Amino acid sequence: MILSVAVLVSHLAGSPPLLEYQPEPAELQRARQLLISRPAECIALTNYFLQRDEADPEQLINSRQDRVYQDQGNTYRTREQTLAALQIQALCQANEGLMLPADASLDEAIELGKNARQPHSQAASLLLKTKLTLAQGKTDQAQLLLAQAEELVGQSKQDRELLAKQLQLLQAESLLEQHKFDEAKLAFEQIRLQAQQQGDLELQAWANYLLGDYYRLLQQAELALSHYVETLELLTEQHQYYLKALAAENAATLYAGLGNPQKAVFYANQATTEFELLGNGPLLVGSLISLGRVTRANDDANLALVYFFNAMDLVRIQGDAGLMSRLYYEVGQSYLNLKQFKDALHYLNLARARFQMQNDQPRLVDTLLLLGRLHQDQQEPGLAMLQLEKAQTLAEQLDDVPRLIESHRLLALGYEQNGNYRQALTHQQAFHNYYERASQLNRLLTQSLIQESDQQLQQERELAELHLQKDNLQQERQRFAMLAVGLSLISPLLLYGLMRNHIRCRRLQLKADGLQQSLLVEPRTGLSNWRQLMQRLPQEMAKRQQRSEQWYLNEAIAQPFNDKIYYFLIRVPFMADLNEKLGLDYALKIQQNLGDYLQGRIHPKARIYDLRDGQFIYVISQRQVPELQQAIASIERMFDEFPCPFELDRRLAIGIIGHPFLPKAPHAMDDMRLSDILYLAMAAAHQLSEQTGDATWVELLAVDCQQAAFFNGDIRHCCIQAIHKGLVKVNSSHQKQRIDWTSLVPDPIAS
Repeated sequence: MILSVAVLVSHLAGSPPLLEYQPEPAELQRARQLLISRPAECIALTNYFLQRDEADPEQLINSRQDRVYQDQGNTYRTREQTLAALQIQALCQANEGLMLPADASLDEAIELGKNARQPHSQAASLLLKTKLTLAQGKTDQAQLLLAQAEELVGQSKQDRELLAKQLQLLQAESLLEQHKFDEAKLAFEQIRLQAQQQGDLELQAWANYLLGDYYRLLQQAELALSHYVETLELLTEQHQYYLKALAAENAATLYAGLGNPQKAVFYANQATTEFELLGNGPLLVGSLISLGRVTRANDDANLALVYFFNAMDLVRIQGDAGLMSRLYYEVGQSYLNLKQFKDALHYLNLARARFQMQNDQPRLVDTLLLLGRLHQDQQEPGLAMLQLEKAQTLAEQLDDVPRLIESHRLLALGYEQNGNYRQALTHQQAFHNYYERASQLNRLLTQSLIQESDQQLQQERELAELHLQKDNLQQERQRFAMLAVGLSLISPLLLYGLMRNHIRCRRLQLKADGLQQSLLVEPRTGLSNWRQLMQRLPQEMAKRQQRSEQWYLNEAIAQPFNDKIYYFLIRVPFMADLNEKLGLDYALKIQQNLGDYLQGRIHPKARIYDLRDGQFIYVISQRQVPELQQAIASIERMFDEFPCPFELDRRLAIGIIGHPFLPKAPHAMDDMRLSDILYLAMAAAHQLSEQTGDATWVELLAVDCQQAAFFNGDIRHCCIQAIHKGLVKVNSSHQKQRIDWTSLVPDPIAS
């Protein structure tokens, strides 16, 4: 099995450069070429070279005869060559999966560099050992090795710049292994920027690739994809086959997980091409298997069979029985997808026999499940039930929940087709029980909501604490100013204190402003929230009240008041239950896309607020609305044209009022009472929507009268009575007689 982390060392670290007078022997040159493609031959070559006798350095230095020098070079090995051979051998052993021998080879190289007093050689060997240690998950040991290597790099006179780059990258990777994500990200970004400035394309590509691993570890698939694709673009003209293959393979896996099979096939093809150029047989076989799977997932099982059979030819040469068993399974599944049952049965039986021989129980369960499906498709219920029950028994022994879920599902389907409904019900119940055991959706949803609430509470606490710190710092500044008058002799010190205090105040003010701004925005959609509405509403109401009073006092004007602000309370059904219907990931993406979309679609002089639970308030001046019907149609069309791949319930229920609600008595309604009337209008529209199954709207409009006293008391009761008495007009998209206002009257439960 090829260890990618070990091969990565071979690309970044390698052995230190040899001295100019010391040419590298042919065995070591050939070993370097075979390090990745054929590590076993690489090990044999280095072992053969290390059997040479050690050369006497004095004879090499004092010799002035070319023939004597050449004989020494062909027969003996120098100290530098021994160091290089040990490092190459360690990498080859790691690539072959021989971690203990690799560790021993590096220990020997470290000891040799120490005895020779060559800090650069010792540091290079320590860096290689650090990489292998990280590959085995030993982060604490890796930290100690990195500390030793850092000290030696500082002492090195040769290759210091190269070793420093390797040290930086390994330190960043160590932070990632320790799950210190912020520090690791910062380190990778700094390495990438430095490499870009220095024109070091290879180091920049590796830092960019590891940033992709960072985002993938945080389950941010799209950001990880962008870094993998950028790595491939950086290396377009380079012969870094292994790194390009890794980046392409990871991109294919992520695209397959995101439901984009075309892109997955494209990058899987690229990965296979790069592995083929690399010349490593096992890596190429694994890449062909991955390519076949994504191709089959793209509904092209015939082409997938071509890839699987090509992989079979390579495996026959290598003689890997485990890989051959997996290929029999993949070929059988492909034939099953093509409904070629005879060929599918042949290869699945071969896979089953080999998995039994190799005692590979999980893959044996998978094979039995496929055989059960095959017999079900061939209308052979007895054989199908036999295979599925064997699969269930093995899965229960392994306590493998995903395979138990699939076995019970297929058994329930088979018994239902046979008319044995009691057994079908038993397996269906078992299916649901195991599914609930495996699924943690409800817990994750609850945890997400709690975290969101805690985050908001934490922001408010931090904001209050920052305000308190700001007040304290202002008091300190005042004290400093008073002391400066009497202590002018120490004015430089006081000036320093004032400047420092001013900078701290400025930083705290900026942080407080940022937190204040974040509290005014709904995090899921990015739209203004109810806090921002409540901040602006009193000022907006006061302004309209003043204009209403001016209109009322101007007796020469007989026209109706036409400077209202319309408030549209919109109930969007699909926003209320996105989490339950689509899951957290899709729901969050849809909410973010809707927020960006609404920001670009609303009227330039209008505003929209997200009140959560699928409710939005759309605010626009009457002067910007020549016809109310046009504004309503624009709102409905705005939500209808929202692009989304899922089926959404877009039947809006819109409640509409204008402010001032009573133009001749504008002060009779405060913001809370006005909001209650607006919710009453939306409730009536929602009632019509449930009756008709269409998008609806209801406008409540007070007649031109001065009976403000009629609205004293519970505003909802008063408004409904005013509707019945004709003091409040009702305009609606449907027959307003169908609204049951009595059902909207709050009726407290008797104690």
